[in-house]
Amino acid sequence: MANESLKQNIIVNNAKAQIAQLPKATRDRIAHIDFTLLFKGEAVRADLVDRFNIAPAQATKDFTLYRELAPSNIEYDQKLKVHKRGEQFVPLFDYDVVRTLATISQGYGDGFTGKVKPPLACEAPYHLNKPSLSIVAKVTEATHKGKALSITYVSLSSGETTREIVPHTLVDNGLRWHVRGFDRKHGEFRDFVLTRIKATEVLECSILSEEELENQDRQWNRFVELELVPHPSIKHSEAIELDYGMINGVMRVEIRAATAGYLLRQWHVDCTKDHKLNSPEYQLWLKNTPTLYGVGNLNLAPGFES
Repeated sequence: MANESLKQNIIVNNAKAQIAQLPKATRDRIAHIDFTLLFKGEAVRADLVDRFNIAPAQATKDFTLYRELAPSNIEYDQKLKVHKRGEQFVPLFDYDVVRTLATISQGYGDGFTGKVKPPLACEAPYHLNKPSLSIVAKVTEATHKGKALSITYVSLSSGETTREIVPHTLVDNGLRWHVRGFDRKHGEFRDFVLTRIKATEVLECSILSEEELENQDRQWNRFVELELVPHPSIKHSEAIELDYGMINGVMRVEIRAATAGYLLRQWHVDCTKDHKLNSPEYQLWLKNTPTLYGVGNLNLAPGFES
């Protein structure tokens, strides 16, 4: 096994040297194949044709070239007519995890300049932590294929457990990345922090039930409108109005119920009915607290009382 791994690494290093000598246009198409295999587990010729506006014959040549560069990275499934990621796959490009997550969510990244097509559901407001790239790859593959994912997960309440989830969206809550999906163990949709996932396996033979699909995630598909105003304790409220581009002293934000708690915490919004969190960090007050009725993660909203 060690010898095989060493042999594969030598092949990949040689391939990288050859790729560096290729014309940029060819290099970009090879990068696209590599990226798609890594994060979807499969790649098709039509995707390459659509992405780069090339002839099908050229796309075929690109896949042939990729196979010549790294034979163990790619396999062709005659039945499904799709190129699959090889069992001994080693990326031909060095992917920075921050830029890769930006690629998935926004369309930017090293060696890959366009959005993933079809897009992988992802919401990304601001800052990132750095989860394992291999974990991210398995999550996006399961999402793309519509399969369940077996994960070894470490939670604050239960410690290390193994469970099956059906992921549907990557979310950056402003502090860290997590994946939103159906938790088969508890029979409900939950958020799983990517850095707490120690191991993953895509369950290729899994069949999803109706209740596990994204359109059944009520908290995800429900939107609430937040009316944010300058905190009443602030003497010169106009400064806050300018900071947030408020209109008539109010900023209205429409957000998914599943992510409302994260935003309210990140923005330090006082969610008490009588704006009693009198501290300099609270520059905003939630004027319409009844809008939060039924929101699932209100334990994150500063001062909220049901």
